[in-house]
Amino acid sequence: MKEWNLVILTIIFTLSFSVKADDLNQIILGSEVDDILGSSKESSNSPFIVDGEPTDSVEKAKSSGEDFIFNHNVKEVSDKIDPKKQYKDVGYVSPGTFENQENYLELDKNAMAKGFRKVSEGALNLTFIKNDFSYTSTNDVINRTISEGYKSVKGGALFVRHDSYLVKSLLINAYWSLGAGLGYNSGRGIFSITGERSDTTFNLWEAPIDLGVGLEIPVYSWFKIAGTGGASGMFIMQNRSDYESSEKGKRKYQFGPGYFANAQFKINLTGFSGESAYDAFSTSEITNISMNLEARHHSYSNFNDAIEISGTSFGLGFTFEYL
Repeated sequence: MKEWNLVILTIIFTLSFSVKADDLNQIILGSEVDDILGSSKESSNSPFIVDGEPTDSVEKAKSSGEDFIFNHNVKEVSDKIDPKKQYKDVGYVSPGTFENQENYLELDKNAMAKGFRKVSEGALNLTFIKNDFSYTSTNDVINRTISEGYKSVKGGALFVRHDSYLVKSLLINAYWSLGAGLGYNSGRGIFSITGERSDTTFNLWEAPIDLGVGLEIPVYSWFKIAGTGGASGMFIMQNRSDYESSEKGKRKYQFGPGYFANAQFKINLTGFSGESAYDAFSTSEITNISMNLEARHHSYSNFNDAIEISGTSFGLGFTFEYL
């Protein structure tokens, strides 16, 4: 009897558990399962065709606008590269830029040097000209003082000139120039009556100012031949040692107008090595460094005193072209 009671209780417990599990949406053996993943809801607004959906009602619709636009209402774009700007902005790499980098771009220094040599904007000339000019004065007093006398000095002159290029081409360059110089001469004075040498020292300072135009002919990347000429004027200051600094007559100033002409044979020191040219450019934007053999001719007159200065003399100089 007890065995039958145990069987009946087991059946009742099993039936009640199945109902409870079904209420909690749990899957049990023998229950039906809805195919949720396999079902899909049709949407009339969907632009896509779902598997199993009929395609008989699908129609092509024309868009109000083009999906892609090619060459339509687009202005032509042109990129004009300034040959000077490309070297100023990205033409060189500063030393140390890639010190801590494993991979970097290896620049062709020779090709770079050929490029920036042709786009110089200006040049600075430093020149020393020996004083072989002639002086005409009353009783030839200037020549006898600074050229023949005891402790006479014809020190020459140091010139500084700036050239601004107007035209640069493969065959010829044109520029305008502005320059100035400073020269020093000295000697013992001479008594005009007896011709004897005085103990007084006379100093003659010369300061020419030049304004001109020039032409330059490049010969490959190694040499250049240049000629410059134009108007000039010279200030001279005479100083004598036997007067006190505040005494009248200690100094005498005069000015004389004239003209000048200058010829240069330039040896491009950076033209023989692209690597050296690149190194100079990367540190200072100097495109060419030249050593010059120079000749200068000038003529000045119409000073307050009867003085004329003229002639041709030679010297040595350097030119630094820059971007």
